Amino acid sequence: MIYKREYINPGKDSEQWFISSRAAEAYPFASVLFKEGGYCLLDKDFWIERPKAKGYSTMVITLSGEGEFRQEDGTVFTLKEGEMFISSPESQGHREASKGDGVWEQIWLTFYASSSILPSEEFDCKIIGISETALIRELMLCIIREDFHPSTEGSMATELAENLLILTLRRMLQIPQSREKAKVRADFEKLWNEVSSTLNQDWSIERMCRTLNYSRSQLTRLCNELYGESPGAKIRRMRMESAKLLLSNSSMTIFEIADSVGYSSPSLFSSSFYSYTGKSPREYRKEKRNLIKENTSAFQDQNITISK
Repeated sequence: MIYKREYINPGKDSEQWFISSRAAEAYPFASVLFKEGGYCLLDKDFWIERPKAKGYSTMVITLSGEGEFRQEDGTVFTLKEGEMFISSPESQGHREASKGDGVWEQIWLTFYASSSILPSEEFDCKIIGISETALIRELMLCIIREDFHPSTEGSMATELAENLLILTLRRMLQIPQSREKAKVRADFEKLWNEVSSTLNQDWSIERMCRTLNYSRSQLTRLCNELYGESPGAKIRRMRMESAKLLLSNSSMTIFEIADSVGYSSPSLFSSSFYSYTGKSPREYRKEKRNLIKENTSAFQDQNITISK
């Protein structure tokens, strides 16, 4: 059987909480090309069929209970507590389903094909034993809980939790690499941290070269190898993702936001933002604020409680 697209049966008594676009677009997740994800308590009737060569990698972490995976080639295996399933963006199709009569508690995350968080070697799927399920659960629930609080403090808490979750995933997925490659990755991470804290400054190719002590061609080649995009495109993405967060969660004016992410001209910022998102800054702000109000109202009406 070849899965043409995703088919989902959520189950009658399953409970699922998804990471919103607001949290997904925060810089920590955006920097590793995060697509979507969530926390689930899945009953025995849950299943999902994922297509082959889908262009994104799927990660499923079992926190308790069990899940069954059936690959397109007929291979079947069980994912138990403390184990992670990860498929490559070009993998065969597979079916995920709850196993037994108990609840399958899991976290699922998807990342686009060029994400730097994915293993670099070729693979179809992997099963990895992990030892930090309690930390992963708490980080995911923190991201989801804080998402219901549209404030500067809530956004800061979300970013901190996302950063720690990414760090934890990197450690779990870490594969042996040369000392030279490890140094290059550390150099770039240091650069991006400096850039993210000074987005209002001019970050030209020449400045990045001086910061890393790289030649122009070396900087461009290594950045493309690690992140799948040029240094200029990487910084533009960082500016735009920061602007999206400020438009959603701050009272700053468009002019102030443009200046804070490195655009001296509001019109140039608006043009660049529209090219990146397909919306003007004002349209994006209005849409996100309406969505936050709707989510907050729905959360209060339903009195949702997420228990550990």
